[in-house]
Amino acid sequence: RTLPDSLGARSFRVALTTSAKYHWHPFQNHAHQLGPSSLPHSPPAAAAAAAADSAVASLPPPPPPPSAAAAANASAVAKTTGSGDGIDPKERWHWKERDLRDFINDWLTACMVTHNGGLLFENERFQARTTIIRGDFGDEGAAFLNWRKGKCFATYTFGVRFEYQGAVKMDGRVIGQSKGVVWLRDVGNFDDDEADANRPLDITGTWQHPPQGQQPGQTPLREPEPYEVQLKEAMIEFSPEPVRARIRQLRKALDVLAEQGDKSLPKAEDVVAAMLEESGEAGAIAVATEEARIQADAAVKAEEYVEGLRRKHRHDRHVAALEDPTLATVSLSYCDLRPADIGELVDALKKNPVATTLDLNANNHVDDAALQPLLLALANGAMPELKVLNLQGTGASVVSRNMCKGLKMMRKAIEVRFDEE
Repeated sequence: RTLPDSLGARSFRVALTTSAKYHWHPFQNHAHQLGPSSLPHSPPAAAAAAAADSAVASLPPPPPPPSAAAAANASAVAKTTGSGDGIDPKERWHWKERDLRDFINDWLTACMVTHNGGLLFENERFQARTTIIRGDFGDEGAAFLNWRKGKCFATYTFGVRFEYQGAVKMDGRVIGQSKGVVWLRDVGNFDDDEADANRPLDITGTWQHPPQGQQPGQTPLREPEPYEVQLKEAMIEFSPEPVRARIRQLRKALDVLAEQGDKSLPKAEDVVAAMLEESGEAGAIAVATEEARIQADAAVKAEEYVEGLRRKHRHDRHVAALEDPTLATVSLSYCDLRPADIGELVDALKKNPVATTLDLNANNHVDDAALQPLLLALANGAMPELKVLNLQGTGASVVSRNMCKGLKMMRKAIEVRFDEE
């Protein structure tokens, strides 16, 4: 009678009833076989059954099953407490986690490559941009959003690797371009603002890495060009501050995800856009971009105007080379030829079957790229009587010299003249 009215108590009553009614019957059967002196005194079965029934009847009845209304109300409460992101609130009480590696990679790409063309810094002498970036999680790195006993928090440890491309300028003109790699290591959820402000960057140039597909030490590393070294030094001086600021913003974004842990994971691009809008950076960049566009348009129009004047006042020998296919000597030295002139000139020279000399001396703007279509045309038979090709004073480098070796194999009669090395 003192047992709680539960499923166990009810089972006990059923067992008690069954035992009282049937337990003594086998012994009675054995008594007929063994005789009255073989067994101890046993209570009659009918009396035991009656006592068990009386004990069961005196216990309180079991509680009724929940009503349909109560069940519906419980279901409604469960729905209203859901988070809407597919994770059961009951499961949040235990350890749950969500992988954040894709979010981090998307955030880095949106903020440091897509935004503002990946610009890291720009001044009168240098410009550098981020071209490719990714989180480096290695063998031990990880990034998770965790739930434990109803609390959400972010845990992460990873590095960041990105490639840069930059230019060295002088008097507004680009005099060299270079590429390289930047590593940041050990970005962790226990870092603070001081750690972000002093985070080291490992910056290397492309000449410090073996060619693609080869192992370190397999091929000797080449010597860098002076402008490559200058750009690397500029990266060491100017890139740490903006890169560290971006990593600090990424860590804050991960903290916000933890604060909003009951919500579904937002798109990294939307998080970056909201961050830039809130900081005012997006508006400032929009203004700067518009000013840069206006300046670029003005520069293009100025260049077009100057180019128009130059073409309008071409040297007479340049005009003659374009219009007279009977010239035996095509002399274009000191004619201020530009790469844009070469295509038209090549078309005109293909119509000249008698010229024996082509003199391009002292046209320093005519570089390897500009000379390539001319050399290809000569290799294919243009100017069949040509004997002398003078490339002294042009921008021809070892690239053009190598192309002329192939030309000499096909046109053995042509003498090509270069500046003395």
